[in-house]
Amino acid sequence: MMNADEVRLFLEGRTIYCFQPETRALVAVIDYQSDGRCAARFSSGEEDTGVYGFDGESYWTRYQTFRNGQTHAFHLRKLGSGIAQAYYTDGTKAFLQSQSADLTGLAET
Repeated sequence: MMNADEVRLFLEGRTIYCFQPETRALVAVIDYQSDGRCAARFSSGEEDTGVYGFDGESYWTRYQTFRNGQTHAFHLRKLGSGIAQAYYTDGTKAFLQSQSADLTGLAET
């Protein structure tokens, strides 16, 4: 898993493209602003805003409506340059995340 510094550098102040890990379909584009706010634009056309933060080697998010407005924490595992697989803290896969709109350079998961 990525360490605390790597997680912060991967997310903070960046736009992250989120894909379904099984199909590699784009689900959302999330802007993680440097002030702890985040904004998601979903492939469905819906949008949501929230907050995020860091807790050791994990990060958490809480949106207004996405995921029922609940706080969820994640770990990241690097899969390539600017690409990581997010996992809920229970080990379940979450979104495949990329700092670019494509997954070129993705190592096999």
